[in-house]
Amino acid sequence: MLNEEPAAWPLIRRGTSFEDHFVGRVFEHHWGRTVHASDNIAFSTQTLAFNPVYFNRDAAVAAGHADEVINPLLVFGIVFGLSVEDLSEAGGPFLGADDVKFLRDVYPGTTLYASSTVVEARLSASRSDTGIVTWHTVGRDASGTPVIEFRRSNLVRTRENEVGGFPIPEGFAEDFRVGARFRHARTRTVTDLDLNGLTLLVMNSAPGHFSEHAMADTAYGERINFGGLTLALTVGLASQDTTGQAVCELGLDGVQFPVPVRRGDTIGAATEVVAVENLEDGDAVVTFRHLGINQGNEIVCRALRRVRVRTRSAQAE
Repeated sequence: MLNEEPAAWPLIRRGTSFEDHFVGRVFEHHWGRTVHASDNIAFSTQTLAFNPVYFNRDAAVAAGHADEVINPLLVFGIVFGLSVEDLSEAGGPFLGADDVKFLRDVYPGTTLYASSTVVEARLSASRSDTGIVTWHTVGRDASGTPVIEFRRSNLVRTRENEVGGFPIPEGFAEDFRVGARFRHARTRTVTDLDLNGLTLLVMNSAPGHFSEHAMADTAYGERINFGGLTLALTVGLASQDTTGQAVCELGLDGVQFPVPVRRGDTIGAATEVVAVENLEDGDAVVTFRHLGINQGNEIVCRALRRVRVRTRSAQAE
């Protein structure tokens, strides 16, 4: 029987410390992000960036562009975002940016990659547990051609305040020992957009998720999160630590929602490795038990998840 007290399980920490940022160190950020026209429309309209070359192909072509132009501030945001896990996720506030240069147009369908070099690092004069780090970040397309570059600075915590945790797995089958239990670092607060926007995005027509009036006289007294989104959030928060080398998802079982999720709840996740089955072709099937946990350490979701993942030995061969 699973001991469902995940608050005591070791944490897989994400992010880096001030001591990791010595001048000259280069970070090759491991993700890439393909930018779609829908990203550009949503970003430009939501930020009121009503320049027609960002959302009107005819206007963009008439201005000499090959297609609609990806809003440069979206390019900045994505390249910045690709760098955050390595540079500032566990740090502190974004202090500012300098020398932001948009080097060439980016068009829908472009995949962006990023790298950063530490150019300055010093301890804060006012906060002994924090340093100030500046990086030079370059965003490139799939051919390696730079499309943007900038310098940005952040507060970053020093390592002396860290405590031990679970080693970060690469995601190969060999990283998962049956019986291992760990918590995931990231959490996510459920917002009104989730209850309305995401529920309607998947065409769930139950008004209890998006109509306050429909729930006013119920035992809940307010809208509650669609269970499928609670499940997706639980699995999503666990994914980077469990499926970094995934081939495909195989299935779910034993999905339960013991406690409803409401707007304003903050959800985290924890995982137990249940089984690892090696396959003849060199891959493996790993079974995880995921737990979604709210801010009061109540379990809001349970699920068994089977994933086909690569093995490190097969990758080496």
